[in-house]
Amino acid sequence: MVILTLNMPLTEPVAVFAVLITAIFLSPFIFRLLKIPDVAAFIITGIIIGPLGLNILGRDSSIELLGTAGLLYIMFLIGLELDPDKLRTSKRKSIVFGLFTFSFPFLLGIIASKYVLKQDLSSSLFVALMFSSHTLVAYPVVRKLGVTGDLAVVTAIGGTIITDTLVLVLLSFLVQGNTGLPFPAHLVRTILPFGVYLLVIFYGYPRIARWFFANVKRDRPVHFLFLMLMVSISSVMAILIGFEAIIGAFVAGMALSRSVPRNSLLMHHVDFVGNILFIPVFLIGTGMLINIRVLFTEPALWLTFLILFLGAMAGKWLAAYFTQKSMGMSLNQRNLLFGLSGSRAAAAIAVMLLGFERNLIDEHLLDATVLIILGSCLAGSFLTDRYGKRMVLTGMQETGAKLSDIILVPISNPSHMAQLVTLALKLQDRMSPSPVYLLSIVQDDKNTRENITRIRSLLEANVSEFNDLNESVKVITRVDMNVSSGILRTAKEYLVSDIIIGWGGRTSASSKIFGSVFDQLYNGFHTMYVCNLTEPPEDTEKLVILIPSNLEYEVSYSLIVERISRLPIRSGGTVEIHAPHASIPDALSFSQSRKRNIEILHRPMAPNADVSLTAASKKMHVIILPRKQTVSYHAGYDGSIRRQILSIEQGSFILIVPGFEY
Repeated sequence: MVILTLNMPLTEPVAVFAVLITAIFLSPFIFRLLKIPDVAAFIITGIIIGPLGLNILGRDSSIELLGTAGLLYIMFLIGLELDPDKLRTSKRKSIVFGLFTFSFPFLLGIIASKYVLKQDLSSSLFVALMFSSHTLVAYPVVRKLGVTGDLAVVTAIGGTIITDTLVLVLLSFLVQGNTGLPFPAHLVRTILPFGVYLLVIFYGYPRIARWFFANVKRDRPVHFLFLMLMVSISSVMAILIGFEAIIGAFVAGMALSRSVPRNSLLMHHVDFVGNILFIPVFLIGTGMLINIRVLFTEPALWLTFLILFLGAMAGKWLAAYFTQKSMGMSLNQRNLLFGLSGSRAAAAIAVMLLGFERNLIDEHLLDATVLIILGSCLAGSFLTDRYGKRMVLTGMQETGAKLSDIILVPISNPSHMAQLVTLALKLQDRMSPSPVYLLSIVQDDKNTRENITRIRSLLEANVSEFNDLNESVKVITRVDMNVSSGILRTAKEYLVSDIIIGWGGRTSASSKIFGSVFDQLYNGFHTMYVCNLTEPPEDTEKLVILIPSNLEYEVSYSLIVERISRLPIRSGGTVEIHAPHASIPDALSFSQSRKRNIEILHRPMAPNADVSLTAASKKMHVIILPRKQTVSYHAGYDGSIRRQILSIEQGSFILIVPGFEY
């Protein structure tokens, strides 16, 4: 019989694995409550459970092995996600910003480290490279605001490609150390093999990948293993010519970026495996190296952090400032560029960890780097949100193409589908060439085939009344382990603009922790209509519409207004519109309102007003509930709606969550 002892740190493989999986599983849930990014959350978890924290785990060979794999994986993903087409769309501006955002932080890093903190040259160079690197942590913010096509955002993406490439290439030169050769000879000896290496990878890898994916079409696990093999070969080749393995992983990612489509299932597998195991273990292992006690016993560390943090942010601000002046950008675009490029994450910790492992930087600098990652991610997200919203409100963002008009109605209970489908058909433009898609998610188990046949037959029998001469409603069945992920994947596949779902009722304790279907769809980007229909919509005599300020700046505003205007209301009824100004009620042109004697009333509403909701017969509430970080989100309004929504469950309401990208 095997007896598991709990001496600390744990050494039993099963116990170590259990602790790691528990840490990876719980860290995001816990630290997201504190608004801490996942990168910093895993590092903090490593600090807590590591030998310099609670000493639950030691940093043994298994952690080092998985951590090394995680570091290579991070570099591979960075290269894989760099899109050369984005660089071409704004080539000159991206190159200028890329050089600025590398050189200014690099120079300030040398000054801050060597002349202020009195570090030696080798240590100062690592700090300078950490200053120059950045990660687009705040990119999801601009995506929600609908400004991804703006010049500042495109320039930031292109500049990231250039500065991170320069950082990693110079990092490899730095860690090679002194070979004893004269500098010109050392330079030639380094550059020639590196040039041949780049030629082999960038010429050979895309051609090998095209041949492989064309001839091995259906074996998805082998596709993933093929990518890992290519990364390994590239990393080993980099080591053989005297460079770091992470350069090999990064170059492999860049070479294969065109061969792995962004929305492909293979890319999903790459993201999944990295984010579920390798990258978290690397970050946790990094946290194990950090001595948290010095934060409380050595005040000098806080001074080191403050000097480095201000220097790092100042370097990125100077880069954004000179880019603005040379490219004629606005003040808001400059600040948005600064916010996007101000965050440090994986590349920064990779640079400093490499220096620490070679005894080229001390422990204090590594500890300070973790604080810089946390501080810069929070500051970058705040600045991006603030100035991105200002750009939207001043009308400077690019508007993009007209939105599609495609509705998806997920159904959990076929007997309750009639009202949702009827409502969807009323909300959709009668001239739309697309049907309303009716979706049922089937759990993947031993009865999958029978369940698909049964549910499809049941749904098609129920929708036959809606399909007269044309196919107004089309049934889709999807096999998936998770309802919300199945809905989102289907919506993406069918280019859906709006998702109409039924109200799920009160939130359970597990949903508060892990998220209900509504919460998980809320984290997506489609417009959602969450419906609680206690009476047929045609019986509505009073329609109460709540519209927050700045809704007109949302990407989906026009389509939402069109859909609300199609809602049925009885002749002689009343439409009461709570909105900040009269232009929004004027945009809601309810069909034949004058002929049908429908009274339309405007009730001015302040941005953070505490609105009173009351349920009644023949009354329907239509409530706009924007997502966080969007331009129409207001904390007071959002809190008021969420507090009162359960009080009107006995009545009819439609909760509309505006979408931000299609």
